[in-house]
Amino acid sequence: MFEWISEIEEPILASKEEIGELRLKRIESKEDLFKINEICQLFASFDVILNENALTSFPTPNQKAKRIIMNEVVPHYVDVKQILIDGKLKEINVRGLKEKSKKMIEDLLLNGIYPVVPDLFRSKSLEMRSYPKTLKYYTINKQYINELYIKETEDLFDFLNCSFFAENGSIMLQPTGWTLEDNLKESVTIRSFSTFAKQIDLVVNVSDKSVVGVDIYG
Repeated sequence: MFEWISEIEEPILASKEEIGELRLKRIESKEDLFKINEICQLFASFDVILNENALTSFPTPNQKAKRIIMNEVVPHYVDVKQILIDGKLKEINVRGLKEKSKKMIEDLLLNGIYPVVPDLFRSKSLEMRSYPKTLKYYTINKQYINELYIKETEDLFDFLNCSFFAENGSIMLQPTGWTLEDNLKESVTIRSFSTFAKQIDLVVNVSDKSVVGVDIYG
């Protein structure tokens, strides 16, 4: 294989079982934003590029995470719900990008979007074949990666650190159009996320060498 990756066993992710009274609280945001920052660009672009209406769950383990989500993400979505356990906010779920926000993403894709986005979503289709997949897992040997510093990545890391990393220790992204080849180490996503990630793992479908997951650990 390639020197910049090493095969590993399938990671065992710790799961947190929440026990208590579950309550959903709907939020209606009438705020009208005129820009989408890199945090929302990363998640919202999935819907626009792949023509999906995905549900995205944002962990809210602290007030900083809640503030960023409420200010930078929630105003761009139609369907927003707070998930509370015993009255404590655990996460905020969003679905249904507003039409104005879709248009902003479309315009940014033509000129000026966060560079990780077009690299992460290289294809407009998500590999969802129903036949069983044989998966292999590889960790990236960061010493072979030419790190790429992008200003916007600092703000994205700041958010991931207080949200996904604080709650789960990692976040899994679904790239499209990625194939496990030697030149994948030049990926903008891999190079820029290597500046802050403690570990980056690739989930690969053995049959066609397609990369179906990228696990980022903070």
